[in-house]
Amino acid sequence: MKIISRILLLSCLLFFALFQVKAEPVLDTNKQEVRPGYSYYILPATTGANGGGLTLAKGENGSCPLDVFQAQNVQSKGLPLKFLMVNSSSGLVIDENEDINIKFAAPRYVSICNKTTVWKIEDGFVTTGGIKGGSENGTATSLFTIQKYEDAYALQYCPRATGCSFICPRLLCGYIGIAPANNGSRRLAVNRPVFKILFQKA
Repeated sequence: MKIISRILLLSCLLFFALFQVKAEPVLDTNKQEVRPGYSYYILPATTGANGGGLTLAKGENGSCPLDVFQAQNVQSKGLPLKFLMVNSSSGLVIDENEDINIKFAAPRYVSICNKTTVWKIEDGFVTTGGIKGGSENGTATSLFTIQKYEDAYALQYCPRATGCSFICPRLLCGYIGIAPANNGSRRLAVNRPVFKILFQKA
């Protein structure tokens, strides 16, 4: 019984220690803190390799909603995006490992498919039409985090359990990477080799 009590005590101490660690703010290419509501370009950390920033396009079958792709032109910055906090009690900057929604700051694209430009995961791919701060079909499909990765950053998709947002445990997170197609397009997908990125203020 004493062993079980000690294990429970150590587990509790570890839990509180983890939550007391100060999260590091995400920094843009000018070493400024990334802030919610501001517009940024998501750019590849490795320049000149395969493609440019992120953009929107219809998928292979030419239907809606619009999917998220890496621009094929390495010189293109793509479209600006905004990061939205899910937890209203969060601070004024985006921290690493914090639950966020991601949306394109491109109003004209909303009318193309009559869908929001908020990201969500569908069939393993990054698409749009997500719900800000909410869940769809019982699972929070629009929850992402920014993680420090080597000398740059990476995005993770971190869904939560049925009917939950930031107050419930995360399900298994997966890194966002690139799924290249035969036509040369580079679509974003989950559980692919890590797509290392940087954030440039628009």
